[in-house]
Amino acid sequence: MKHKRYHTLQGKLMLLVSMIVLTSLLFFFGNFYTNSILSREYTMLIEQNQLMPQYTKALAEYYSALQKYSNMSRDSRAMEEYTAGEEKLVTIAADLYQAFPDPYLENLFYLSENLSGQGRLIITETKNKNQEAVRQAYEEFSWAYSLLNKYILYVQQSIDRMSVREISCIGSRQTEIQRNILLSFCSVIILLAFLCFVRIRNIVRPILHLTEMANLVMQNVWELPQWNHRQNDETGILVHSFYHMVHTIREQIDLLKWQQRLEIERKEANEKKLQLEYRNVQLELKALQNQINPHFLFNCMNMIAKQAYLEEASCTQHITEAIARYLRSVLDQEMEIVTIERELQQIQNYLDIQMIRFGSRFQYQLNCEAECLSLYVPFMILQPLVENIFKHGIDCCVREIQLSCNIKRQKDSVIIYVEDNGPGMSEEQVDELRHMAESISAEVQTNGIGLINVFRRMQLYFQDQVEIFVESTPYTSTVIGFCIPETGLRM
Repeated sequence: MKHKRYHTLQGKLMLLVSMIVLTSLLFFFGNFYTNSILSREYTMLIEQNQLMPQYTKALAEYYSALQKYSNMSRDSRAMEEYTAGEEKLVTIAADLYQAFPDPYLENLFYLSENLSGQGRLIITETKNKNQEAVRQAYEEFSWAYSLLNKYILYVQQSIDRMSVREISCIGSRQTEIQRNILLSFCSVIILLAFLCFVRIRNIVRPILHLTEMANLVMQNVWELPQWNHRQNDETGILVHSFYHMVHTIREQIDLLKWQQRLEIERKEANEKKLQLEYRNVQLELKALQNQINPHFLFNCMNMIAKQAYLEEASCTQHITEAIARYLRSVLDQEMEIVTIERELQQIQNYLDIQMIRFGSRFQYQLNCEAECLSLYVPFMILQPLVENIFKHGIDCCVREIQLSCNIKRQKDSVIIYVEDNGPGMSEEQVDELRHMAESISAEVQTNGIGLINVFRRMQLYFQDQVEIFVESTPYTSTVIGFCIPETGLRM
């Protein structure tokens, strides 16, 4: 059971992770143990270097205690301070010699003992009240004390040299130990990498094969090469399941194709064609109507008008409010068709904006017979005709531009046309526009809301009943309009 467990994908991954974690822990703790040893050596060396300042301080305290006792020989506390100072001086000198076995430190130890002996001689002669012997002993003590102070400089230099050598040795030993640890770690990692490669090859190979087969399926290739490497782990089960799934999907696709052919044969061709055409017409009409979405612009215009009012810019406020009224009329319109009266109100809002824009360079008229006001037309069917003069004509003329929008009855039909005295179009342009109006179809791209859009919408609403006419005499008269049976304009 244990043998089978490590042949699974989970078992292989757990074994791989365990080996990596174990190797990392060994490297970490080995490096930590080495650093701790070297850190203790550095700490010991620093503590040993602190002995010399302690010795200098102890020497000064010893000298001060001896002077204090000489002045107060009967004071027991002065005697205790002297005794403690002597012991501390000799002890630190011995510790220095033990820490730094060097001739300078050995001489320092002997000089310290000699100074201590001179001090004891002064104490003894002081107790015996032999002033001459005390004076002589004190002179020898002062000479030894002065010599010891001078000798301390040489001792300090010797300690510094030995400390530098010791630090260098510790650094070299640390480098060597870390190099050996790193070499061992790299060796183990290389061995582990080789073992990992051997172990995971059986994991990667079926996954790569499965990836290739998935790419073939994405390319609609269902005849897959067989997988001959039998494996009992999760990857082998995954490959087997994938082949079974592909086989099942292929059978389902064949079944669906067969059912689809039967379904298509059962449907009547004429009914399908009518349904598709009706749906396409409805979608296209909706797309053409929704090309303008003025919600955002309307809110922006109201904000600009309010700001212009606050800044007392009356002209800016007036034109902004005119644009806002125009956008509001578009925003409030939800029906695909409107009355001619409603359409003329929309055109008037638009032309009022252009009047503010161009001033005295532009004049317009709206002419409509009263009995035509209640008839229905597609929404915004006139605006693209009116826009042409502002897009292609008014900037080219220095004289005043006159524009008129006319709607009138003629027998059983209604004529809707726009006339202006702008630069007009050449004969070639007129012929091209007439041909476009006659041959336009659902396949023609109708981006925007220009003349192509208008022609297409009129054909969608009125089929073959609408007649489109275009006439132009440059700088005299340009007429674009429609002739529609009156019955098609009633609800």
